[in-house]
Amino acid sequence: MRRTIGTAILGLSACGYPLTQLVVRRGGVPGAAVVETVCAGLAIRDASMVASGVPGRLRTVPAALLRMELAAALVASLAGLGPLLSTRSAGQGAPAGTPAADNVRRAAVAALFTLHTIRFGIYLRPDQGRRTTTSGTAPSHPAPADATGSTPVSR
Repeated sequence: MRRTIGTAILGLSACGYPLTQLVVRRGGVPGAAVVETVCAGLAIRDASMVASGVPGRLRTVPAALLRMELAAALVASLAGLGPLLSTRSAGQGAPAGTPAADNVRRAAVAALFTLHTIRFGIYLRPDQGRRTTTSGTAPSHPAPADATGSTPVSR
C-alpha cells in the first residue's frame, strides 16, 4: 500500500467514531444500519484474522490489540443490533434520556475505532507489527522503502 493511501485510511479510521455518530444522528434507522454493517464487517474481518492464526505471526502488542479490537467489534455489533431491530415507526419520537445500551454501543464503537487506528498506525511503519525471524535468514521479501522512497542499506 502506498504511504499516502495508508495515511488517508489512517485519518478516516481516526475519524471513525465521530463519523458513525454523525451517520446515526443524521441518517436515522438507515444510518444505524450502515454503522451496524461497518461494526459487523470489522468483527468478521478480525475473527477471520484470529482464526487463521495471524496473532501468532504478530508481536505481542499488535496481537493483543487485534484480540481487543475483535472483542470491541463484537460488543459494538451486538449492542447496536438490538435497537436497530426494535426500531420505532417514523411518527414516534426518541425516548427520553439515553438508555444504557446506547451508552454501551457508543463506548464500544469508540473503542473499536481507537484500537483499529492504533493497529493500523503500527502497520504503516515497516515491520513494526510482525515478529522478527529468529532463524537468522533474511526475509523473502525485499526491504521496504522508507518515507523518502529510498530502500534502507544494510551494513
